[in-house]
Amino acid sequence: MNISTSLNVLYKENTPVDDAIIRCRRAGFEALDFNYWDFQKYVLGLSWKEEEAWAQHAREVADREGAKFTQMHGPVHGQSYANMVFGLNEDSFLDLAIRSVRTAAILGLPWIVFHATKVSPDLESVKVRLSHNTQFYRKLFPVMEETGVGIALENLVDKEQTTAGVPRRNYCSEPEELIELIDTLNHPLVGACWDTGHANRQGLDQNVIQQLGKRLKALHINDNNGFQDQHLLPYQGTVNWKAVMDSLAAIGYEGDFTYEAHRSIRMLPEGLKDTGLKFSAELATYLVNTIA
Repeated sequence: MNISTSLNVLYKENTPVDDAIIRCRRAGFEALDFNYWDFQKYVLGLSWKEEEAWAQHAREVADREGAKFTQMHGPVHGQSYANMVFGLNEDSFLDLAIRSVRTAAILGLPWIVFHATKVSPDLESVKVRLSHNTQFYRKLFPVMEETGVGIALENLVDKEQTTAGVPRRNYCSEPEELIELIDTLNHPLVGACWDTGHANRQGLDQNVIQQLGKRLKALHINDNNGFQDQHLLPYQGTVNWKAVMDSLAAIGYEGDFTYEAHRSIRMLPEGLKDTGLKFSAELATYLVNTIA
């Protein structure tokens, strides 16, 4: 299992990724996550030709540094299909999702993480959400099969979310919903991404990972206090890391150990960020070695 980190641990929107690739690799990370979501607004202003050149450049830098992209956080819709970010609608978001798959292929990575979502702000049934998300993600199958890039659907969180005192359900916040959606899509290029921080906020036992079994293709490793999406390094919050690592061992997880813990590094002064990165790599290695 390679240790990996999202490049967003250093970069911000509309900034070159070269520096982040070089510094993460030299800190000890063998693999990298390319966070397309953090660049989503920037990408929407690019032509495909410009995006293609941007991705090719990032791949060239990674290859030169001996790093390998193995995961991407894909574009994000927003709260529902009916209320998307950046003025997107379902058709334009589909176009962006397809572009992200092609960008992933250029980067050479096998899995893009996506969120399932609600159809509208209304409290529609789980059956309606299952049907709509199934129909949407099936539209990606042709480009997935063409490129060999798969999608890993992520567990979300809704425990603390209410509107006017009414609980606001996020689809796939419960593992049973995530498993049902993956199994309904029923495609070898569809799997799951487990976000340890989302699960902690949801109040889930991390042993739930074992229910995912071989569906699990990607990880978002981060910690928090159980109430906020803090994106901290392991042991800086309340996640049960023994349960996480024991569960990964139990299912024979074959993917990377990938951080989405950017806030633990971004908060540091610039002169300490490389030290923080090296510590985070050592911490990841320590955890991975517990199941070696």
